[in-house]
Amino acid sequence: MSIDKLLNLNKLAANGTQTTILQIVRDNSPISRSGIVSLTGQPHAAISRSTAILLSKNILVEDGGTDTKGPRRKRGLRLNPDYGYVIGIEYGPDGIEAVAMNTAYQPIAKSTKTIDLANRDQKEILELICATVKSIQKDIKMPAAQCLGVAAVDPGLIDDDAGISALATTMEHWNNVPVVNTLEEQLKLPVLLLGTSTAKILAVDRLELNNSIANLLYIEYGKGIACGMKLNNTYISGQGHLAGELGHLQISNSQAVCRCGGVGCLEAMASLTAIAKTAAAGIESNNSSLSQKHELTGMDVLRAAAQHDRLASRIVDEALERLGVAVAGIVNILSPKMVLFDSVINEAGSEAVAVLMRSLQKTVLASHRRQLEIRISSLTSHIGALGGAAAILDACLTA
Repeated sequence: MSIDKLLNLNKLAANGTQTTILQIVRDNSPISRSGIVSLTGQPHAAISRSTAILLSKNILVEDGGTDTKGPRRKRGLRLNPDYGYVIGIEYGPDGIEAVAMNTAYQPIAKSTKTIDLANRDQKEILELICATVKSIQKDIKMPAAQCLGVAAVDPGLIDDDAGISALATTMEHWNNVPVVNTLEEQLKLPVLLLGTSTAKILAVDRLELNNSIANLLYIEYGKGIACGMKLNNTYISGQGHLAGELGHLQISNSQAVCRCGGVGCLEAMASLTAIAKTAAAGIESNNSSLSQKHELTGMDVLRAAAQHDRLASRIVDEALERLGVAVAGIVNILSPKMVLFDSVINEAGSEAVAVLMRSLQKTVLASHRRQLEIRISSLTSHIGALGGAAAILDACLTA
């Protein structure tokens, strides 16, 4: 369900001025009233009136001397973590991850359920999602009535206006699923439906970067490869929320078949699935530590590369070289200020990371390279669920 149709959502802001104040406090906490005035240009009296209302409702709290910006300490405003909480839940073929987040954007509970959902029917998956939400609520000290809403992060094509998951290629029976209506009926809470790429870039933007980068790419690296995009402070999701399918960019004349039906796709050449397949085919003719693995995974290959296994290092270097070239192409088109890579990349070790960085930098136009910052995210788990929770909190802050 799109944010503007969440009619029963508990809105914390009553008007545009309160929305502006809450968003500024979210991104700059703790901040004084005068600091808000400086950032908005609005009259001090208007900011003080709206702030007083938000304080009286316990949506904001104030601490003496916590805003240290400027020549003297001032009373700093911050979002009240005890006002309420939201839940973000991400589901996919390998299981369910959930996060409860308080109204100060702080995670207060997490859960992981590793379970094969690829071939389960819709009813069973929806029941598992509801059970996970109810379970994590039991781990929270706040009353259930203080839950402001739930965000469902879906792995496929979604119709957010209708609240339907139209299709997920990784889950056999997950098509035309009335996610929002079903969860709202079962949980008695407002439910927001969003896609994985949007949720993940929102997570790193809110929780790691504090909304400080207007033009940002987030590169998700795993069994698939995707690109979350924020341009001029707007998250780009595209028609059907399908934007960012970086993994299906053709980068080779190889006949390696991708799960999308194409050949030579980045995902078929450089994803975790691809490097595991390549390593498995090369083990017999190489003296590799990977030969000791019963069921070889892409993470095994990354970690072996970090330990200087020769076979793994060659495979990972080739994969990250290709990834760097592909990302550079997107950088040349969109001109972001920052490219933030999935923390999984760090598992390959510093030498492999250096290969990725060199590949990207040598392929990016010089004009773009001068203004580009490249980093690896510090968020290591529950990223989609964190982004979902942040998305519904953002909706609560909007009048």
